[in-house]
Amino acid sequence: MTLDEELLAVARKAGTASAAAQSQADIAKAIYHHSVLVLHRAGGSMREIAEALAMSHQRVHQIVEQSRRTERCWFCGRAGDEVDKLMAGPVALICNGCVSAAQVAEVGHCSFCSETKPVHEGAEAQICRSCLDFSAAVISGAASPR
Repeated sequence: MTLDEELLAVARKAGTASAAAQSQADIAKAIYHHSVLVLHRAGGSMREIAEALAMSHQRVHQIVEQSRRTERCWFCGRAGDEVDKLMAGPVALICNGCVSAAQVAEVGHCSFCSETKPVHEGAEAQICRSCLDFSAAVISGAASPR
């Protein structure tokens, strides 16, 4: 049996469109989950976030916990559940251990503030002294009871 070339072309085009739509959906989901996580890290309770986004408290909890298991420090590579705290920048994460141990040296592009200045070089990102100090303050503030 010979396949109809016209139908085959339609199927290929639909497959390509489906893959592109799935990719866009995956990106949108990742952005949504990251936004929920950022809201939580900024001090929003899971219940407040759930109510504001018209979702269940349990779903917010799942997103936050899943992020802790899958996110990792861009400097040492340790997973979120292997460190005490992770500080999120616009494009990178740094753990409390790397914040404490970081030494600023060569000039580079900071992955957190986007400025060019002396930075600590990590495996996948760079961070300047100002952002290290800010991260240390946030991490120590987050560790203390409110």
